[in-house]
This record gives sequence, C-alpha cells and structure tokens, in this order.
Amino acid sequence: MSPEILNENLEKELDILEENHISFDDFPSFKIEKKDFHKYALLSPLLEIRDAPKELYFKFKDEEILNNFLQKTFDGEEYKILTVVGSRRNTNYGKEVLDYLLKYLVGEKIVVVSGLALGIDSWAHKTALKNNFPTISIPGSGLSSAVLYPANNLELAENILENNNLMISEYEEDKKSQMYFFPARNRIMAAISDAVLIVEAGEKSGTLITARLAMEYGKNVGVIPNNIFAEASLGSNKLIQDGATPVLSELDILEMLRISENSQRVLDLNFYTKENEEQLKKLLNKLNKNERNLLQKIIEAGSVEKDILLSEVEEEFGTSYTDSLVALMSLEINGFIKEEMGEIRIIK
Repeated sequence: MSPEILNENLEKELDILEENHISFDDFPSFKIEKKDFHKYALLSPLLEIRDAPKELYFKFKDEEILNNFLQKTFDGEEYKILTVVGSRRNTNYGKEVLDYLLKYLVGEKIVVVSGLALGIDSWAHKTALKNNFPTISIPGSGLSSAVLYPANNLELAENILENNNLMISEYEEDKKSQMYFFPARNRIMAAISDAVLIVEAGEKSGTLITARLAMEYGKNVGVIPNNIFAEASLGSNKLIQDGATPVLSELDILEMLRISENSQRVLDLNFYTKENEEQLKKLLNKLNKNERNLLQKIIEAGSVEKDILLSEVEEEFGTSYTDSLVALMSLEINGFIKEEMGEIRIIK
C-alpha cells in the first residue's frame, strides 16, 4: 500500500473517530429536586442529613444508565456505594494500594464514588474504569466544560461518561467552583455511600471532612494505614486512632460494605468436598496469589508446621520467605487460619 493511500485511510479513520466522539457538553443533563429524592435509592439517604441539597444535576450517556445509578441496580442486582477519597498530593504508595484493592474486588457489586479532584480522586475514577466498576464523579463545580473543576480533568470526565457512568453536581452547569463548594460536595459523597475508604490524607486535608461527616452519618469508614512519618498520611493515620477501620486487604472493604460474610467464609473452608468446591474456588479467587497458594497448601495438609509450609511454598511457587510471612499474617488477621503450637491450621 502506497504512503498516499495509507495517509488517506488514516485520515478517514480519524474523521470517523472525531464524528463518534461526544464532547462533554453534548452529554444529556437532568435535574432532580429534593422533594423527589425519596424515589431513588441513591438519593434517599440525603434526606436523612440536616443540610440536604435543594436539587441535584446529573450528566450521563443515556436514560437507562441514569436509572441504573439512581436505583443502585445493574442487570437486576443491587450494588453498594464505596466512596473513595484521598490526598491531592498523593504518594505512589496510595496509588499502588488502591490499584491492589480494586483489582481484588473485581466481580463484586460495587459502585466507586469520588470527586474528580487531582490525586487520589482521579486515580479512583481511573482505576474503577480500568477494572469495569461503575463510577460516579461529584466535582465541586457545575457540569459544563467551561467551569468544570479541575479543568485538566475534562478528558477524564468525558471518559467517565463515555463508559456509561454518571456525574452529579449540586450546582447549575455554569457555576464556577468556590472554596466552600468542596466541603459541601463532601457531604453528598459521604451521605450516599455505604462505606467510605480514605486512601491518604494530610493533617489538614479536606478528605478528613468527608471522613468526619461519614462517621456522623453512621457510615463505615476505612483507612489505609501508612508510614507514620509520611505527611500525606498524618490525618488518615489519626482517623484510625479515632476509631476508623484499618484496611489491610479487600476483605475489610467487603466487610465494611456488608458484602462479606466472614463467619460463613471461615466455615466454608472446613470441608473441602465436591459439594462446596465451587464456593471454595470463588473464595480463593478473592485472595491474592501468595495468600491463595498458602491457603491451598494448608487445606491440603489439614495442619502443617509453619517452617515446613513456608519452605514448601518457596520451593513450589518461588515465593520468598518474607512475602509468605506477609500473606500468612493477612490470612490470620482476616480470620482464615490460626497458629497453635507451631502448626498452622484452618479455623474451625
């Protein structure tokens, strides 16, 4: 094929892509007033807070998508709302942990809510998109390209809508962001959630407002622990001191959302039979690779000395002693196994 024909074909393809691209302002909009919040599963919790918004504005791709989010139901199944917030000045640790947690929650019926801000909020939306979680963005501005805040997240906002998701604002579409819009926005993210996950928050971070409001509203609040010397986590670590749940694995998130039935999960491991083999496989798929390998070895052995177990896992799977110890600790913390007199066994 000649360069001229190749260039002509490429230009045609780009023209087609341009024609199919929907700009932010072309997505449909809709307004729901406070008097109608009670009709929708997503919005009815707002009526329980003292300063509920008078109205909310929505941006979406089509009416069916809007209805799915408003009723928290997709393909006939109810979803839980997980609000994820954190520092604008996040560290790589915060991004890596969020990646890790959402990756191992794939398949769970969860909607990820965040605020489109730079840092962790943006990463929460991007990670949700990557892992095919429904996501809701609630920026602190109106929903038009001229005023959307932050402006450099306009492309992300378009991706959110193009991929069948939702944006919500308390403000008319031409309303520019103001400083006080952000704490006001936080009350909406806290109120509509079933649980709130704090990834990183500095000592004076606005993220702490979301956490405090969520606690006030009776929501479960989880915090990813971090280095006590890290400025990005001085505030979030303090939340753990104040009673928030330390999130050490995806299982903690499931429990906060009341998706997890941890006691049943433990009982299911006691009998590795054909009758519950499928249930067990489903459970094992929720664990990371190191945890899964360890648990399978323990199930096969019934009980096993720790040193022998770690040696066998290293030989069979190539997992380092240190990584196996971390995985073993996670399994014990989450109630799957216990150590008695030097032997590891499934909890019965």
